[in-house]
Amino acid sequence: MKDEQNNLPLQDRIRLVRIRTFFDNARGNTFGFMMAGGFFFASFYGTGVSHPLLFAWLALLILVSVCVFIFERHVQCVGISTDNIDRFYRLRILLGSLACSLCGATVVFLPEQQAGAVHAFVFIVASALVTVSYMIYATSFVYGLTVNVLVLLPYTLFVIHRYLAVGDTLFLLLGCVAVVWQILVVQKAHRVSRSAIEMIVATERLRDEIAERESAQAALGASEVKSQQLAAKLRLMCDNVPDMIWSKDMEGRYTFVNTVFCEKVLGVTDAEEPIGKTFDFFAQRERELHPDDPEWHTFGQHSMDIHQHTLSREEPTIYEESGYLRGGFVFLEVHQARLSSIDGEVIGVVGSARDITERKASENFVHHLAHHDVLTDLPNRILLNDRLRQAIALARRDRGKLAVLFIDLDRLKQVNDTLGHDVGDLLLKEVAQRMCEMVTRQADTVARLGGDEFVVLLQRVNMEQDAATVAEKIVAILAQPFTVSKHVISISASIGIAIYPQHGEENVQLLKNADMAMYSAKASGRNGFRLFDESMAQE
Repeated sequence: MKDEQNNLPLQDRIRLVRIRTFFDNARGNTFGFMMAGGFFFASFYGTGVSHPLLFAWLALLILVSVCVFIFERHVQCVGISTDNIDRFYRLRILLGSLACSLCGATVVFLPEQQAGAVHAFVFIVASALVTVSYMIYATSFVYGLTVNVLVLLPYTLFVIHRYLAVGDTLFLLLGCVAVVWQILVVQKAHRVSRSAIEMIVATERLRDEIAERESAQAALGASEVKSQQLAAKLRLMCDNVPDMIWSKDMEGRYTFVNTVFCEKVLGVTDAEEPIGKTFDFFAQRERELHPDDPEWHTFGQHSMDIHQHTLSREEPTIYEESGYLRGGFVFLEVHQARLSSIDGEVIGVVGSARDITERKASENFVHHLAHHDVLTDLPNRILLNDRLRQAIALARRDRGKLAVLFIDLDRLKQVNDTLGHDVGDLLLKEVAQRMCEMVTRQADTVARLGGDEFVVLLQRVNMEQDAATVAEKIVAILAQPFTVSKHVISISASIGIAIYPQHGEENVQLLKNADMAMYSAKASGRNGFRLFDESMAQE
């Protein structure tokens, strides 16, 4: 019960204590109802009231009092908790109100022809019962007021009625005394009830304060130990991870750095040295050590800009930063976010970084392999298709033209069969080099599709003759002898030309038509070029 009570909010706990006090004070007061009933019975017994009716009334009062007693014993055994408090309280009010109603109903037994000691005695008994109720049920003023209304108010109304009916001054005197008494007692009872409730509130608040103070003192002691252990654990964890970790204040001064960050970025060995200093302090110190080498330390030139950018946004800032760090090029993946206090106030930034220099180099190498021919280092089919799609989109937007030259080497198979594939591969490298030296515009592309097939993409051609001129030059330079591994080799090339948009508006169609034109040139005697026309598709 105590644990449950301590875990409740203050207002709920106050209400629980009030009702428990109500039940504790009410314990045994059912005998008061029966004693009052006995006094009433004795007062009315000789006044001419019907004895069967009077006995029935007394029996009913005793029955209700016994029910109240049994109910209170049950409450005492079960105990009052948050689960049953409302149910028990309502039942107790109902039973008590029923007993009070029976006491108040005694006005029907009062003799109408005389106002002697019986009326005064009934007033004394009723007022005593109400007074005791106000005192006992101080934590529930409403219930005391209910007892007053049900027990004494009927008597007051009765004597006032009798005065108005018969004019007897004794009735007037009893009525005035009853009214004044109720006013005074109600006011006093209200002050007592409020004082009792205030005492409960003060006690519960004091209990909260004491418990809070004890908890705070215990927590403070434990927190100091825990904070020391946590700080040591945090330092140990941060110093044993491969990532760089740091935190800065609002001005960009370091408030924490781990060992990896000190060694790799700041160039210091003591993790306490950077505290209170900015990144620019260490960068400038490195640059001053090598004034003749502007590339010695270029990393972090925009560190303050990124610092302010991180402070200005709620989401974490994730970016990649690269540059020379003490003479070596590095590539870092950086995560940085705002650092807030317990109150939610932004007090700086916290960040981590990972060295991805090797990963970037590997990614670039893999990407290059995926888009370039391994032997000649020319763009492969994948990269050619991508550039061709972009060139078509640009030509479509500008209403321009482009040309695709499909090149097939003649007699390469003979070289491979007679001199070997090693010599053939070296020859292909020489072929690629000559074509690259001849096609010099940056927007154009020389690609190898595989084997002895090459493609030249010419962007922004004005007329078909421009593509024919380039094809003629390629035929001429490839017809010149090659010297490969002390072997003088002569080959030739057959070239097919397709123009956008006359010969196709998609990359696949252009390559297909250029291929057909190449086969037409090869069928015409090789060592030449042909421009695509529709008759080739029919063949």
